[in-house]
Amino acid sequence: MPGQRPAPPSPSLQEDRNPPSFDPSERRREERRSTSFEATMEFSNGGQTSVILADVSLHGCCVRTDTEWLRQGAFVSIGMGAEPKMPAIVRWIRGSSAGMEFLRQVPVDHADWHDLMSSGLN
Repeated sequence: MPGQRPAPPSPSLQEDRNPPSFDPSERRREERRSTSFEATMEFSNGGQTSVILADVSLHGCCVRTDTEWLRQGAFVSIGMGAEPKMPAIVRWIRGSSAGMEFLRQVPVDHADWHDLMSSGLN
């Protein structure tokens, strides 16, 4: 009718318009081990930067970096020591932290990665 206000949206419709914030940690396959280990991140264009591994698991890691041009969805490689780098995709960025998902599980022969996961900071 003219002059009447429409009813407010139902709570479920309102939730659909404003979904709760998503916490990427809820999707993790396994527990990550806290670390504070220096590593190298290589970009698809060949550029490199130093990062700190904040946590690590068989399927991903979180790095701290001051790199301002890192973007969600970018393909990178993370390396420690002389072992081959782990290819990964940037899944999220919050401030100076970024979550990486490895394109494949850390291979058994990557001893440095497995040692770090075994010891961590815990």
